[in-house]
This record gives sequence, structure tokens and C-alpha cells, in this order.
Amino acid sequence: MADCYDPVRLQHVSQTPEEKVRQALLHRMIGELGFPRGLLAVEKPISALVPVTGLADPNRRIDILCFMPKSDGLSPLLLVECKADGSISRRAEEQVLGYNLHIRAPFVALATPGNIKTGWQEEKGWVFAPFLPPFKQLVDAVLKQGGSSQNCFTPKNR
Repeated sequence: MADCYDPVRLQHVSQTPEEKVRQALLHRMIGELGFPRGLLAVEKPISALVPVTGLADPNRRIDILCFMPKSDGLSPLLLVECKADGSISRRAEEQVLGYNLHIRAPFVALATPGNIKTGWQEEKGWVFAPFLPPFKQLVDAVLKQGGSSQNCFTPKNR
């Protein structure tokens, strides 16, 4: 299997089908959407990021986690789950939302080859839209809402 260079981990990684999705998304996030490479974590165990209780397997790994700077350090902004198959299933949504119970990022995203959707919480639950906003727009939405992502992407904001 061929290798590819990961610009966040600064190393070559095996180019599995899921890794192809992850690397394509990382390049887009950094190159087109303004996500700072230094605020991204890739393939980290949840237990290395936050204290974990109640997780069946505390060594479960997140695919991509983007942080945002705050006055008291860094705070999770966007949790991304990458899947090798082409469709985004309800099970994948449940997986990323389950991980996010521990991470507590205001945004989550699911990525497959050629497909992405971003979710945020509103009054009646999580809402998903078929796009990934730029880093600055996500940060601005959180700052505008006082730390919450609720009602952050009204049609005029998209």
C-alpha cells in the first residue's frame, strides 16, 4: 500500500481508503478553508484529549479535531469523522455525536469521498448541512453565540 504525507502529523502514513478521505479533507481545510495546521489534531485517542468516563473503549480515536484559541487556552471547535464509503449513515452520525459527548466541540462533521456535512446543535437537536464552513466563520459563529453554536448558520450566514 502506498504512503502519503500527513501535513499535521508531519509523517508518512499508509494510504488506506479512510486515510485518503482524511488527507483530502486536511488539505482542503488547511489550503482552502483557512484552518491553521497548528490547531488541528489527527488520529488521537479520545482519552489523550479529555478525561474519559463511561466510554466503552477509551482508546477510540478521533479522526480530526480542530481547536480554537481562547483567553485561557485552546477549546475544541470542530470534531470530524472520516468514512471510506460514499454515504453518510445514521450510524456514522451517532458515532461522531457519541465521541462529541466527551470532546464537547460546538461543531461536528462527517466526511466521505466527495461528500461532507457539518452539524451543530439547535434548540431541538443537531442540525446538519452539506458543507464545511471556513475556520473563521466557525470561530465567529461561536464567539457571536457566546460559546455555543446554536442558531449560528441562518440562511444569511451561509
